[in-house]
Amino acid sequence: MTGFAPQTEKLLAVSSEQYRELQQHAEKLLKMLDSCDYSGVHEHAARLQALQSAACAQDETLLPLLKSNLPTWQGHPLYRTRLRLITAILEINALLMPRIGAMKAFLGAELEQLKGGRMAISGYHSTTKRTSATARGIG
Repeated sequence: MTGFAPQTEKLLAVSSEQYRELQQHAEKLLKMLDSCDYSGVHEHAARLQALQSAACAQDETLLPLLKSNLPTWQGHPLYRTRLRLITAILEINALLMPRIGAMKAFLGAELEQLKGGRMAISGYHSTTKRTSATARGIG
């Protein structure tokens, strides 16, 4: 395509692919939560964070190049694809965040109950004191 800087176009292609992968991964995480399959949520959330960090690092290089000639780039198919992917990711995040927040609250409540139970159990002590002689059956 004429009028587009090849290096910027290459960065835009990489960025679009990163956002595509991020969207697919976020959709997979959403499906896991929908099906109540929590076994791999921690690993998926960590991978999602890594993908977001990589996309953010890529954008630090790309965005200044796009902003220098934004009206031209807005007509580029890769720019529109990237924008569509980002919009889809934001929509998925809007669905994920309340679910993850509810899950964290539930797990926090469960953890508090476990801690309370452990403290209650540690409070139970025998009132009779055994000596080592009576414990062995001598005496």
